[in-house]
Amino acid sequence: MQKLIIYITDYWKEEIKWQHLLSVMSFLAICIFGEYYFHLKQQWMYPHIQTIDYFFLYIVFYSIPVLFTLLSYCYFFKRKDILTNVPFWLTLLYVISTYSFRSYFYQHRLLVTSLNGGVYDRFLIKCANESTQALLIFSVVFVYWLVADKRINQTFYGFKIKGVDIKPYLIMLAGMVPLIGIASTQSDFLLTYPTFQSLIDNQVGHALLFGKISIYEILYGSDYVATELFFRGFMLVALGKYLGKGAILPMASMYVFIHFGKPLGETISSFFGGMILGIIAYETKSIIGGIIVHCGIAYLMELGGFIGNVH
Repeated sequence: MQKLIIYITDYWKEEIKWQHLLSVMSFLAICIFGEYYFHLKQQWMYPHIQTIDYFFLYIVFYSIPVLFTLLSYCYFFKRKDILTNVPFWLTLLYVISTYSFRSYFYQHRLLVTSLNGGVYDRFLIKCANESTQALLIFSVVFVYWLVADKRINQTFYGFKIKGVDIKPYLIMLAGMVPLIGIASTQSDFLLTYPTFQSLIDNQVGHALLFGKISIYEILYGSDYVATELFFRGFMLVALGKYLGKGAILPMASMYVFIHFGKPLGETISSFFGGMILGIIAYETKSIIGGIIVHCGIAYLMELGGFIGNVH
């Protein structure tokens, strides 16, 4: 645990300029307020669902926090060289386009419905969403790794188990239990979690019900593994070539935007969680700890939501 604390304090001392951090946090606060008060994403983007425009709108959407954070970084750290670095911008475009395509992709839902005799089954669709989105991330990241990074990286963007001490991550996870317990008493949290509550027909037999929940939760976790791979693995390495530790804040800013639509507290905390996991992943060159924490929190929230709704 001491090493993790040292990583975070060293980053704070060496890489943080308060003007930069406060400008980014202020901007994100304005964006969060606009989204949760005016529902801007829903108004501007949802009418274009299942059109190619939705893909391009997501590129714009995810570019907003990243570009602001990068421009702030270039200004306060005097890194004007980044503005004219063509390989950097091409890499950034690939990063944002990759996740935008993951958010846009819907064709698998049509296939699942077709294979199900034309019946739209929410459980099947949700399972297909989790598995397909995770597979998309793994695929496009793997292609980039083969083309650009295989020769210089010993591991596939942080999938390094050897030498990783999991005890500190378990301690971090334990520290989240009381916070999740408090969240489990809030109405907006209980409307969202457990995420399987709107997918399962409680009238089916207990064995079938347990089986469906188990299948869904396994696939649900796979998407969180893919998220860690993308943000704390791929995005940090790809942008870190040019920005070093300066890649952590752009990653955390984009990470906030993927939480829009979730409970407000979860969205706000995602910035700080993204930063901490990013610092640790950058220093340890491993995302295993992040996977443990991220999946652990996700399943604790599922459990907290289940218990809260039962009561």
